Amino acid sequence: MAQFIQAAVIGVMTVIIASLLKKTSRELALLLSIAACILISLILLQLAKPVVDFFSKLRELAQLDKALMTPMLKTIGIGLLTQLCATVCSDAGENAVANLIELCGGILALYVALPLLEAVIDMVQSMSGG
Repeated sequence: MAQFIQAAVIGVMTVIIASLLKKTSRELALLLSIAACILISLILLQLAKPVVDFFSKLRELAQLDKALMTPMLKTIGIGLLTQLCATVCSDAGENAVANLIELCGGILALYVALPLLEAVIDMVQSMSGG
């Protein structure tokens, strides 16, 4: 909860200061926003460890291969990073770049998830006797 409050305070303060800076220096306001995004991301990374620990425990309970859980966690990370980067680009008025980042993130997520999809195909083949 404390991390969320820190992130919210940093976010609100950044918005206030950036909106004042936009009147005189749009570039400086953008740099401030990027710095705040990085700082908030670092704060939120503290919350990632319990989530990863939970997924590890879930993997052990379900007796899943680690090779199946890793792509899922990577895909989640790619999705979050893609959203953050695309939002920053959109805020800077670069919607085309934001859309390309989203496209790249989607393709990369599919690429990282290929081992999961291959495992599903193998499972279906073994169930059908093929």
